[in-house]
Amino acid sequence: MIKKQFKNMIVMFTIGSCFQLNEVVAADNRGEISGVFLENASPCSLQINIHNAITGLYFGKVVTDSKGIFTVPNLPFGKYYLITHPVDVGVRMPLQWKTIDLEIKETKPIYTLRYVDGFAVEIFYPKDGQIVDLEKVNDRNPLNFSWRPYYSDANYEIEIYSTDTTQYFNSGRINTANYSFNGIFRDGSRFKKRLYRWQLKVYPENTEWIGEGKPQDLLIGDLGTIKNYEGDYVRLDFPKWYESTIATLDLIRLLDTCYLLQKELAAGQFPSLGPLPGEKQVLLYDPSITFAYSGNPIHFGKRHITENNFPLFLTFHEMGHNFQFGGLPGFAQLLGGSYYNPNPIFFGFSEGLATLVSLYITEKIDRDNLKPLVRDMFEAENKSMRTKFISALEFYENLQPDRNHITPDIIDGILIRLGDRYGWDIFPVFFRIFLENETNDQIYQLAGDDEVKRITIFVTAFSAVAREDLREQFRKYDFPVDDQYFQVILPLVKQSLRVK
Repeated sequence: MIKKQFKNMIVMFTIGSCFQLNEVVAADNRGEISGVFLENASPCSLQINIHNAITGLYFGKVVTDSKGIFTVPNLPFGKYYLITHPVDVGVRMPLQWKTIDLEIKETKPIYTLRYVDGFAVEIFYPKDGQIVDLEKVNDRNPLNFSWRPYYSDANYEIEIYSTDTTQYFNSGRINTANYSFNGIFRDGSRFKKRLYRWQLKVYPENTEWIGEGKPQDLLIGDLGTIKNYEGDYVRLDFPKWYESTIATLDLIRLLDTCYLLQKELAAGQFPSLGPLPGEKQVLLYDPSITFAYSGNPIHFGKRHITENNFPLFLTFHEMGHNFQFGGLPGFAQLLGGSYYNPNPIFFGFSEGLATLVSLYITEKIDRDNLKPLVRDMFEAENKSMRTKFISALEFYENLQPDRNHITPDIIDGILIRLGDRYGWDIFPVFFRIFLENETNDQIYQLAGDDEVKRITIFVTAFSAVAREDLREQFRKYDFPVDDQYFQVILPLVKQSLRVK
């Protein structure tokens, strides 16, 4: 039995049972979402991300304890959904789990999710990447999909689509772990010689969770063969089926140009600066995953790679991580040597400053030298990202700002405001604070393990490049600032950044 007390509220629950809740009213218009998540009837260490259900904005994260129990506390009243995420980089669960919209309100300040078993689904046919003679699929010879069923009552749904989504089919809810498809899509068209994917969703009864499998490739012939596409600074290791998209987007030349803009942003007036001295940045299509992660190569899961499109913002974001940890030694010192610093502000720095690369490239790239299709992609993604990040910041400001709720999206909203107010050329100057030199070493040594002092370095550097004391502005965002340390390092920071 576990008991947790709040102002005016008490919740009690046991593992594997339904939650019991006293009908009470929460203080300060805030509540919580709690539950138990198991994987194949065993507790698992799982990160759960929280999103606002109305705006889709990321609100924060929690990690289940050793018994699979999680609690999302101190949530303003409203609607949310939860989505699972692996704790370790490079690890992916067989199913991604997401809840329906969950509402906490005055009469129900604590939403207790019903137990769910995470279920490692096994696909029997067609397996991922299996070659299928799609041209022969018809009413007499349908394509038969099958998978291991959920351990208790559940419904299923499968989607079949071309990677550019022009051809699409949805089975609707079914209650058997197999489905026969005759090859006719929603618009009446049939399979063509191209790449298709299919995806499985699982709807267990008596829970608010829905499981979604990673996409499975349906291949024809040698469409899956990996080829190397070489540029001056980047190399794509992508399948043959993507070749026409690379040509259509003039992708190699575009990525070379963007690599140089990334280098410019990362205080790139130093010619030797880069995460991969003497090497090219390799981008790899990795059909074993659905997400993406940094390194050399940068891995892109299949969810992000479709015909006639390329994940530009995601590419620059992951490349930004490479520069942060491969070419900018002071960045790791700012974070205290740990990428996964549990302090939300430091996690915001890590992810938010990587995303700044995408925003900076979009602001600085010569759009007149882009193909119209690529220019439209840049403008659409830039508009979407700016709207998302500014909305996240405004959402945060409209609450009583609490540093425990700071997210990377909020950090990016702050960065956009700084760039729009002081000019986007401030960012390459700001990034000099991460270069390796005696002055920066002294600044970080003075900070030591003190998190407030390391946050103060961030505030001091932006104050220096803006030529304006920004301490009070950052305090409005609930950033802790050490005034004495600010005054001590300000001359050193100006010297490092070479500003007066």
